[in-house]
Amino acid sequence: MYGRFRLVQVVRSLASPLGSLVALVLLLVGLLGASSSSLGSSLATPSSLPTWGPQLAPITDSIGLLALQPPSLPTDQTATTFLGMDEELLLHRLRHAEIKSVHFSRGGSSLVLRIEFVDGSRAAFKPQQVNPQSVPRKEAAAYQLSKKLGLSAVPPTVMRALSRDELLSRLDAESQWLRTRLLREAIFDEQGVTVGSMMYWVPGLVDLGLDSDAAILSWTRELSQSGQLTEDRSELLGQLSTLLLFDVIQNNSDRFSGGNILGSRDGRTMFFIDNAFGFQTDPRGHLRAVQYLSRCQKFSRRMWTALQRLSDEELAFSDPLTGPLLSHDEVSALRSRRDRVVRYLGRLIDSHGTEAVLAFR
Repeated sequence: MYGRFRLVQVVRSLASPLGSLVALVLLLVGLLGASSSSLGSSLATPSSLPTWGPQLAPITDSIGLLALQPPSLPTDQTATTFLGMDEELLLHRLRHAEIKSVHFSRGGSSLVLRIEFVDGSRAAFKPQQVNPQSVPRKEAAAYQLSKKLGLSAVPPTVMRALSRDELLSRLDAESQWLRTRLLREAIFDEQGVTVGSMMYWVPGLVDLGLDSDAAILSWTRELSQSGQLTEDRSELLGQLSTLLLFDVIQNNSDRFSGGNILGSRDGRTMFFIDNAFGFQTDPRGHLRAVQYLSRCQKFSRRMWTALQRLSDEELAFSDPLTGPLLSHDEVSALRSRRDRVVRYLGRLIDSHGTEAVLAFR
């Protein structure tokens, strides 16, 4: 209504020369104001921003990196959605949603419980346990590392405390025979409480079959500088190359142990799940993870950019429940492995050129 009133005033003022001048000034002011308002609105709308990559400190040459200037990154540091769902709402649900039932998740040596919430959603809960290959806080650290790198491959994960009584009382009928294992392997404090990682349950995951001997030979050829990438394989292999980098950075040597390279049923989307064995204090990275990375010579441009901009301060992760997720030594080794990975990619780019190495967007 106010806009139409102003327009009528302007039209009427055109009847005189002085009115014409006044009208022109009013129109210019109105147009400039509208343009500025529209620009401010578009910049403030989260949905208008890309969801990858952090805006971090400028690149330095402090560790002998290439003098490559990556493209500018968007200002929002974390993706706002996971599989189309609001990520903050998912994290809140993982921390607070009421539990309906607890079911044992089979298929591994670690103790993993499938949690079904009252609202119908699910999560994977790894309690603190006696199994040394499964350290729950490292699952939450891997999720936060993935966010710092602009990835949406690790499902949202938080730390949550659950009581022994709550877990046993909600254990479903199919899992009752395994209650003795829960009591034997889960670690509870004096109040009967265990603290573990609660990860959003991605439905319908399948083994992508990338860790068999034949598959490894195949993708090694494709991801070498002499290999050819086909359109139908390019998307998945780009994600695999990022996984290989991610596993060296977090020092997860357990990836190619059988059946833990998982993705969607259509084989197009990979999820980096099962990270509870990572973040050991080896500053060079476990030989197994490094050897798999050495098979790969083609990587994502976005990942390269994010790695260079990832500051030391951003490699210290915490959770509202537990505080710091990694020890001082674990953080120090993490930073060292980040630097090694960046140098590895830098040497490849020096040898083969930017376009050849950064083959994926």
